[in-house]
Amino acid sequence: MFSKWFGAGLILAIAALILGWIFGMPKINSMENDIRAALDNKGYNTIQVDMSGNVATLSGDAPSESAKADAIAIAENTECSACKNKRRWHEVKDDISTNAVAVQSPYTFNASKNLDGNVIVNGFVPSQKDKEDLILAGNRIFNTKVIDRTIRVASGAPDENFVKVSEGYMEQLANLDKGTFSQENYSGLLKGTVSDAGVRDLVIEAGRSFPGDYAEGFRADIIVPEVVVPTTGEITSVSVCQKLFEQVKTGKRIQFETGAANIKGADSFDLLNTIASAANRCPSFRVEIGGHTDSIGDAGYNQRLSEARAATVKNYLSDQQVEADRLTAVGFGETSPSATNDTAEGRAENRRITFTVSQAQ
Repeated sequence: MFSKWFGAGLILAIAALILGWIFGMPKINSMENDIRAALDNKGYNTIQVDMSGNVATLSGDAPSESAKADAIAIAENTECSACKNKRRWHEVKDDISTNAVAVQSPYTFNASKNLDGNVIVNGFVPSQKDKEDLILAGNRIFNTKVIDRTIRVASGAPDENFVKVSEGYMEQLANLDKGTFSQENYSGLLKGTVSDAGVRDLVIEAGRSFPGDYAEGFRADIIVPEVVVPTTGEITSVSVCQKLFEQVKTGKRIQFETGAANIKGADSFDLLNTIASAANRCPSFRVEIGGHTDSIGDAGYNQRLSEARAATVKNYLSDQQVEADRLTAVGFGETSPSATNDTAEGRAENRRITFTVSQAQ
């Protein structure tokens, strides 16, 4: 009788082990994958995970004792995504060795971009993952293969934003025709040239919006070369054509009858004739004619008035032999003031016609 019950019990125990193994495997595999993902998400991709039963053994290298402790805490607090209620049911075994990374001071990162668009980077980052991510970001930002000139892993970054700010510097460097940036802890200097003063101003504004002390430490030395407009002949540069329009308009204004789109005054027609000559010196480019008003009165009425005035200017220029298909009339109403609307002088400045040159599509 004893042998009979013993044999039945042994069979049941073996069956239970087999069923436990079969149904426990998804949970074990999930736990290993969940810990692996949690460590990767924090940049600990040099640490391996091996799940045996409910024990997760961590091995590999950590850059410091604090990093090791952090990795262990991450593994211990990871929940099982395949478990009911996503509970923590595992233990963590530490088999991590520390391979301390040198402390770098000052903490620096630099990049340069030449006129051909080639980009060279070097400096320090906190982890191998940060290095890989920063190079990928550079390839995306510059639409080219970034050349890594000794990006090294080191501790000593001023804070957790350093790598993100480095990416921010690369984004602004990409807006320049050529240039460099150099970071040292919270301070940074962006130098270079760009043909458009508006782009320069946007780059400086972006640098001043860096997080925390990085904004205070941001410096820029961006040169906008003086555009020289030839006195005669066809112009083949967008920036030179834009400069020509700005020159002929300096100190002058196209006047309209109050509340209407009718051009008034001999000076207005003289200015439009000069603008037509400028447009004909730039036959390869499109010209957007923008109508603007002040904020007095109904916004809808101002919008319609700005559109009508821009259309009137377009029609006049077309009558002066400027190809109509190169001209576009756009009304902005009161939405883009160039001065305050709180004074008569400011409102007069806001009632204006602008000319924006661009490449023909």
